[in-house]
Amino acid sequence: MAIPLMPPTQDGTRAGTLAGTLAIVLAAGQSSRTGAQHKLLAPDATGCPMLVRTLRNTLHSAAAHVLVLLPPNRAELAELTHALPEYGTRLSTHCVTDAADGLSASLRAGVRAAQAMPATSLLVCLGDMPLVPTHLLNALLYEQHTTQAPVVAAQRHNKPGNPVVWSTT
Repeated sequence: MAIPLMPPTQDGTRAGTLAGTLAIVLAAGQSSRTGAQHKLLAPDATGCPMLVRTLRNTLHSAAAHVLVLLPPNRAELAELTHALPEYGTRLSTHCVTDAADGLSASLRAGVRAAQAMPATSLLVCLGDMPLVPTHLLNALLYEQHTTQAPVVAAQRHNKPGNPVVWSTT
């Protein structure tokens, strides 16, 4: 189920957001397998960096808030979020100081943020998934919201994958 994409209001909220939903975008990885340039900085055919494309898709979703989890040593990734001021306080960043510990460090930080919010559901997105469309994110959010399932995940070839929505209760 997709919602119409409405332009953000002045405070960055969007018509049709689901109260209590937090989307986290995991972007604190070192990108060590992709050469010298960080993969999240790689531009698409229009010049848009991968992380920005992923963030725009996530920000157009029904998630009430989007939190980008970033590593402490990559200021250029943090700067990309400043290119999206139209989302106001709906978009925020968090530095994962123990990012070198791996993906689990980012997940821990995201769960702590959801608990502090407090969020009723947590949409987990990977920063390197710019082709995951907003309508898929919304379908997962609405499925979890409607059914109150403990977890709802995207599937490919009948195997669960990312993104995932977790109930926080």
